[in-house]
Amino acid sequence: MMVHKKTPGDIMRKSPQSFSDLPLFSRDCRAARSLRGWSQDDLAQRAQIGRATIMRFESESGVPTERVLRKLRKAFEEAGIIFETTKNGRRSLIDNASWLVLLGKNADQTVAGDEISVMEGADSALVCVNQTRSVIIAMAAKPGHGQHVPSYAKNGDKGVVFDVQSRADPDYGVIAEISYSPTTQKKGDIS
Repeated sequence: MMVHKKTPGDIMRKSPQSFSDLPLFSRDCRAARSLRGWSQDDLAQRAQIGRATIMRFESESGVPTERVLRKLRKAFEEAGIIFETTKNGRRSLIDNASWLVLLGKNADQTVAGDEISVMEGADSALVCVNQTRSVIIAMAAKPGHGQHVPSYAKNGDKGVVFDVQSRADPDYGVIAEISYSPTTQKKGDIS
């Protein structure tokens, strides 16, 4: 009996039902982790697996189980990262993350996992509605320049928070920079 081993090319030619059905390769893991600025320890904590497993996978000295690969993919998807294989076989990383800055009262109440939406307030300024905690929080205006301007929150955005960086501010009391995964997408090649 002849046994045929699947090559990465065989796997990529499969027509997946969803992004989650696509394979996850070690280079994908390294690229996605780098994009988020995560250490192997950060990813291990988010995926709830051992750091040694990630180290072996990324160095290609071991192949994780399907369960572990799904946990890794879930951790990345919750942080707004999706992996795609184009028709010509090229791998791409879709960075689906956006950010916003919350100001003042209730700014420090938002945590990872909260569902948020962005809408116009009474004075036409954007506000963040934390649907999980049922609070409306003032937002800083979109920055006027810089490379991250296109990924700043827009009216109508909805998403799930994956990172919060809070600090005290003498003018606003509390400022919280929120990273979240909305429904809009932008691509960044990883091949």
